[in-house]
Amino acid sequence: MKKKGASGPKPRTSATTKKKKSTKSPNAEHEVLGVVTSPTGTLGIFDIGLVGYLPREALEPAIVKVEVPKRRELKVLGKRVGKGRFADCWDHVVVELARGEVASSRKLGKAGVDFARLVVMDLGALDLWQHEDSLDGRADFVFWGRDAAELAKAMRATPNAEGYGWIGLTVAEAEAKAVQAARIKAEHRWLLATDLRPHSHHFHALAAARASKQGAGTIEVGDAQVCLFFTSWGDGVFPIYLDLDAGDRPLRVRVQLLSAEMAASS
Repeated sequence: MKKKGASGPKPRTSATTKKKKSTKSPNAEHEVLGVVTSPTGTLGIFDIGLVGYLPREALEPAIVKVEVPKRRELKVLGKRVGKGRFADCWDHVVVELARGEVASSRKLGKAGVDFARLVVMDLGALDLWQHEDSLDGRADFVFWGRDAAELAKAMRATPNAEGYGWIGLTVAEAEAKAVQAARIKAEHRWLLATDLRPHSHHFHALAAARASKQGAGTIEVGDAQVCLFFTSWGDGVFPIYLDLDAGDRPLRVRVQLLSAEMAASS
């Protein structure tokens, strides 16, 4: 059964230019994607889709970690490319730590993405994260694709925003629908995709991101706020930086999504 992937961080040439940039509010150039809080003071940035495939010890090297102020709401902001064929894609996404003018950057690491999404979350919240287990005993089963209407007719499924299926079944009912759909699909050799979605933390974060025009959603996990966002570039390897002011004060954590190669080709 196929799981649906997304279905998913300034030039300075003179003192005059530098002065003009320093007076701009980041909110004037960035869109708000959500907020995060970190009770432990350590944020992790990584592809949350990997949690469904890797044990914690194997996942650990893929998490880019950074120390941040404890228990303070930190805005997650995104800046789009804004021009060319990639205009609607994100140039970068940042976690804002303080206001100020960026004077230098320090590379924290890089995030490998296989599921077109990244999460910004407190490391302590990861211990509480329920990736596949339903939080309320409910699940959805949906399907879409070329022959989805044929399967819907055979199973008396109802239409929804993504195709067809059932919303809010018990987990057992949803699993039974998934087994039945797989059997009928194989018998007729129909082409379509299916997705069984238990109401887990991952489900709720994805649902919030799918409903947002920014492709991002914030949910609570324990006493932390967690933000998931779609990269807008699909999969890849994205560098993460800590941007500093002239006094080496941390201003923001930046996920650089637009590469130099893509910028040159746009």
